[in-house]
Amino acid sequence: MSATKNVLIALSVSILFIGSFSGCSSKNINIIGEKRIEIIKHKAIQEGTFLKIMAELENTDYDETEGFVYQIEWIDKNGLIIDTTPWRAVTIHQNQKVQIVEMTNFPNIVDYNIIVSVPNK
Repeated sequence: MSATKNVLIALSVSILFIGSFSGCSSKNINIIGEKRIEIIKHKAIQEGTFLKIMAELENTDYDETEGFVYQIEWIDKNGLIIDTTPWRAVTIHQNQKVQIVEMTNFPNIVDYNIIVSVPNK
């Protein structure tokens, strides 16, 4: 193969690899309403047979304090929603971040969705 072809193949593979990870940030996230709250990062940790999630949220509307509610859907290996947390109210002041931590009450949960509802201004 020519050097140019090798470079093009390497670039294509790199773009596909990076592209496959860029979608991961929105997996498990559903923001309802205005997008003034951003989930910076989130992860799940298995504690025995229970799943625990941690997420960091940021106020992206730097002019005002933002109030919103969130809920976690807990999903089993068959893709069924087994349980949800109650809606929880949170306030983030301008330029601040907040961390949320939730743990399922059901064993063998394998996935989750974070639902954030931000009221319209």
